[in-house]
Amino acid sequence: MRILLAALALTACSPAAELPGAGENSGAQTTSPAASPTPPQTAADACKDIAALAVAMEEPEPFGSLRTGKAKLGGLERDASFTTAVSPAGATCDLGKMEPLNPGSGEVYVANCLVFSSGMLEREVNAEKAKAAFDAVRTDLDRCLPKSWSSRDGSQPDPNVTEVMIYESPADAKRSMDASSYLYPVELRKEWSDGGRANPPGWRVTLNFQKEAAASPAKPE
Repeated sequence: MRILLAALALTACSPAAELPGAGENSGAQTTSPAASPTPPQTAADACKDIAALAVAMEEPEPFGSLRTGKAKLGGLERDASFTTAVSPAGATCDLGKMEPLNPGSGEVYVANCLVFSSGMLEREVNAEKAKAAFDAVRTDLDRCLPKSWSSRDGSQPDPNVTEVMIYESPADAKRSMDASSYLYPVELRKEWSDGGRANPPGWRVTLNFQKEAAASPAKPE
């Protein structure tokens, strides 16, 4: 049986964080990063951070060069969660390192970016804003990722996960055909959340870059 893994997210430590999940990936109105008053980006500006994330995925320790410090929870530093200055489409991003998904596999490195979020009020109005944010990032990904990469619709039969796009390098796309488990390299997702321990209720648009590192050689007994 093949297992496809959608976005893995960091334990809550910032507005962009969620509880970890595989295969899924207060009722007060929250502020959308996309709605914050930021200067308009040029095409080159929009591509800069997306290109930086794509390049950093291939580093010996993925995304290591993009770290600006350790993330904090309750004033305490967290060893496996990091801050970053990259901000595709004005998103708030966190970097993290997770334990291997399977015995014998490598650690998983993630960049979780929150592009848009809303509260529960005005669901239909905010649905249009979420759609606009999703489409804008999709356009940036289509333009800014390496030309050899491909995209495909990853939407699920879940009425709350309304749109998902998956982006893959040629090597990733080939591996996805026969790997026993497969972590989506780049996933753009728009969904409605009814709320939970880490996710405020409302619309969310997230962009996630993910890389499973090579497994470490087995230690001699």
